[in-house]
Amino acid sequence: MLISTLDLDNIESLNTVIKERNDLSVLNRYGERDFTKESLDALSRIGMLDMEGNLLNEMKPTIQLLSNPYAVMKVMFTGGVGTYEHNINYDPSFHHHVSFTVTPGSFSIDDETNPMSIVKVLEDFVGKSNLKSINLSSKFDTTQALVIAAVVDMERRLSLRAFVDELPMIHNSYSTNMIWRIINSTSSSIQWFVSIVNEVIGEHVALSLWQVQEAVEQLTEKGVLLQNNRQYKLAGDIASLPGRMIIVDNVLSVQIAKKNATDAVVSSGFTCVQAGVHDLLLIDYNGKEMVFETITSVRLLNYMERFLSCEDSFAKLDA
Repeated sequence: MLISTLDLDNIESLNTVIKERNDLSVLNRYGERDFTKESLDALSRIGMLDMEGNLLNEMKPTIQLLSNPYAVMKVMFTGGVGTYEHNINYDPSFHHHVSFTVTPGSFSIDDETNPMSIVKVLEDFVGKSNLKSINLSSKFDTTQALVIAAVVDMERRLSLRAFVDELPMIHNSYSTNMIWRIINSTSSSIQWFVSIVNEVIGEHVALSLWQVQEAVEQLTEKGVLLQNNRQYKLAGDIASLPGRMIIVDNVLSVQIAKKNATDAVVSSGFTCVQAGVHDLLLIDYNGKEMVFETITSVRLLNYMERFLSCEDSFAKLDA
């Protein structure tokens, strides 16, 4: 049984002892480092290695599961508190697990604590309420999602300026060229929806002006955008989103992954953007289409519990 907190030097020293790591192992993200007296002392003190740098027999099942998991659930929480990452590594029976938690400056390995305890941790951050400020549920392709994200970001900037200058907020209209520039110039930050959508897609998508124009026309036909003299603004339920999410407080992403029968890694998950206890936007992406849906914080916590019911969640990856 092991609960320990290590620094990066300790993790990289431990990696030198581990001979094999599969594609799912979180340890692949870290390098290897020759033992120093400090790292050997630290790993020996917690009962992981002997003083010659050999892995102790009682620790081998834990390290084996950490380096060669059958399935992994990763929870990433990013916000004002920095970045918190919780990886839960499972064996094929799902009866044994090892957690690997990354916080600024430290790494924790834990094979004792119930994975469901993370729901309580997240509840302390996101709150718990059955209320939400607006009702929104829309599906877009990736180009349309980036166009919506760009217009939402520009409206959020405008709302913030109106607040600072003590002016009434008026929904603005934007040209296709302005939308295109925002999509292709937004920096990487949890404050910008364009950046968040790119993170969900898994790459920075550079769109041509023609692609943006096509998406704008499609969204206008759907009634998501309104056109006036080649200028476009948000319409319908989504028009309320920028005013409710002027400042992003937290971004939570959950991903489960395992290898299928052909040894390929298959995964599923979701991302949730939070601006307040009643303002959460779920972003669900299936590789082709992206759903934007406002949810309550209670529903978010229920989603977490469902994903942590690991046998059911991982079984769906084989479907």
